[in-house]
Amino acid sequence: MLSRTKCLPTPTCLNRFVHSTTKAAVALPAASRNRKSEGTIASVFATLSNPTEVPKLPQRFAQLKLGFVESAEHAEALKRGWVSVLSSLETEIQDIIDKGEKSIPTIEYPRGSTADNSESLAKWVDPEALREVKKRGAAVIKGVIDPEKALNWKRDLRKYIAANPGVKGFPENDKQVFELYWSKSQIEARANPDLLAVTKAFLALFHAPHMTRALPKGVEPLDLAISLSNPVVYADRLRIRHPGDSQFALGPHIDGGGVERWEDPYFKKVWSRILEGECDWTKHDPWSLGDHGERLMVNGDMYNGPGACSVFRPFQGWVSMSSTGRDEGTLRLLPLLREVSSYIALRPFFRPKVEEVPVPGTPYSKEYLSPENWIFDPTTSDFPGCSLGHNIELNKHTHPHLRLEESMTSVPKVAPGDVVLWHDNIIHAVESEHKGLGDSSVMYIPEVPLTKRNWSYVENQREDFLIGVPPSDFPGGVGEKGFVGRATQEDVQGIVARRAMGLDKFDVPEEAPELEKALVNFVNESL
Repeated sequence: MLSRTKCLPTPTCLNRFVHSTTKAAVALPAASRNRKSEGTIASVFATLSNPTEVPKLPQRFAQLKLGFVESAEHAEALKRGWVSVLSSLETEIQDIIDKGEKSIPTIEYPRGSTADNSESLAKWVDPEALREVKKRGAAVIKGVIDPEKALNWKRDLRKYIAANPGVKGFPENDKQVFELYWSKSQIEARANPDLLAVTKAFLALFHAPHMTRALPKGVEPLDLAISLSNPVVYADRLRIRHPGDSQFALGPHIDGGGVERWEDPYFKKVWSRILEGECDWTKHDPWSLGDHGERLMVNGDMYNGPGACSVFRPFQGWVSMSSTGRDEGTLRLLPLLREVSSYIALRPFFRPKVEEVPVPGTPYSKEYLSPENWIFDPTTSDFPGCSLGHNIELNKHTHPHLRLEESMTSVPKVAPGDVVLWHDNIIHAVESEHKGLGDSSVMYIPEVPLTKRNWSYVENQREDFLIGVPPSDFPGGVGEKGFVGRATQEDVQGIVARRAMGLDKFDVPEEAPELEKALVNFVNESL
């Protein structure tokens, strides 16, 4: 457990830290600034760059795994947790398979004063719908952007691509996922006030108990500060997927790191309810930033991966620019948050007693999946789905109890201007084949709040924007530098959007915790 000081985050206490640094303090993982090699999205995923083989982890990871087990009693607690989560998963996964796309919540965006004046999703939907969103960790929000506006963005993107034939993309012989970040369409979409209202409402689902508690010893207070009501931009790519495509077969994965989930000391603390003490996974709260703000300190990019995210990004998401349904190259999700996260955290400590040769298209037998067939073994270096420098990628063999071939669910049909969001610990994928007649097009726009580390990234990203090079979390190179029609800072319209891009100062929230006020003041002083 992290030790704590007796100093609460009051103005008196904060004044010691806000304008200075402490050499003895724990270093916050820096937002990435090391330029990465040129590449495409294929560089990010081991199974896209080398679909037949995922490299094994070094032997030192066996010692890492063994270090989790504190005693014989703790080993028994881990076993009980494993059996318990398998029992719950069996019911919940079958429920998802039975419901299909109905298991993914759909919300109508409330245009007008409800959306403009509220930063709480609870005022948009009834309590049962809110519980479903938090259980599923994902939602489709209908009607956020005017459909014609979304289609105009796509038309302008195609003109931008045609005017700049040197743009990189995947697959190389038929580009559909483009290494573009600074087109006028993307800048305008990120600045859209309705999208920003959705961002605020969903970020408010998270809670930060540490903001009013004693501060962890040896950590800079501002490193733990967050302003969920102030979103910032994390520039990402876009996709215009063609009918018939089967190359962009992005399998089940989770963003934000791979083996770092067990190796990084703060990432480990995120799973403390699951892996420590009584190992009671039902007490794991995926919407908490941690008793001591551990989620803000997580380093999910320990190996400088080509596409690893170095900021705190609670939600991944996109804006649709097409009418796209199931089997038309759309997104797939496993819409279950706590149980799946708990299973993934526990999975490295167990292996089957009797192996079973998987038959393609056929689920494993009940005998194979039975808890009686799985034994506790913390001695191997295997962390299923993980390789150094890549996000965790899951399949039928690595995580058999998830029944991914059946449970991965295509999102309900979307229209231009609809938004899809999913929690950063939700398993997601892209349909392996686009069987539709029209394009499947989205702009990836994650939901990211203001923190000290995120602000550091935004400052660097602002420079990248002005120059026209890719943001430092993404494959590098000259990017859009010199591209015809690239956006400029004059294209960033609206005060909230300009703040999110690091171009204007934030308002200091009067009723916020003192630590949040100190963060906003710190950010404003840097502008």
